Amino acid sequence: MCAANICRSPLAAFQLGRRLSGLAEFDQVIVESAGVTARTGSEICERVRRLERGTGFAAFADAHRSRPITEAIIDHASLILTASTAERSAIATLAPAARSRTFTLREAAALAVVPGFADEDGIELEGVLDRFAAVIHGRRGFVAPSRRPKGLRRFGRAAAPTDPFDIADGHLAGAAAHDRTIAQVGEVAGLLADALPRTAPRDVA
Repeated sequence: MCAANICRSPLAAFQLGRRLSGLAEFDQVIVESAGVTARTGSEICERVRRLERGTGFAAFADAHRSRPITEAIIDHASLILTASTAERSAIATLAPAARSRTFTLREAAALAVVPGFADEDGIELEGVLDRFAAVIHGRRGFVAPSRRPKGLRRFGRAAAPTDPFDIADGHLAGAAAHDRTIAQVGEVAGLLADALPRTAPRDVA
């Protein structure tokens, strides 16, 4: 989930979907994207199209069309990941009940690698993403807001986003900032995809 659904969120959806596709416990998981201010039908960002080299991305990019977030999409999502806290807040406003399963990408990656503080063994939910969301929601408050997820590095000398758990929208900030945004999406998606199988149960069908 991002703003226009043409850069950060479709790239994150592609990266996560590709990385999780070979894991049996995620074979029923569908990764989709939308935007809080998106217009319907816009094509994916051309800079993302030029820079992303993942297998299958060309076909994914050709097929992608932006769409606005709706309450129906939120209701059907077990886990909602946003590019920044602005989109996370928009989800909370649109559907307050979804707050416990809505995280920024960086927030989810950070919470996923923190040793469990919640009573995670007592969490019994059917879906693998339902359980993952419940586990990391239980860890909220145990990660300082200023902390960067382990493994993340700064790109260049550009100012950090307003919130350390944000991936800033680089579209209007010049080519270098745009490239950093794209790189950060790929890096955080990789960290989260690595953490998901360790945090979620392996015995879920």
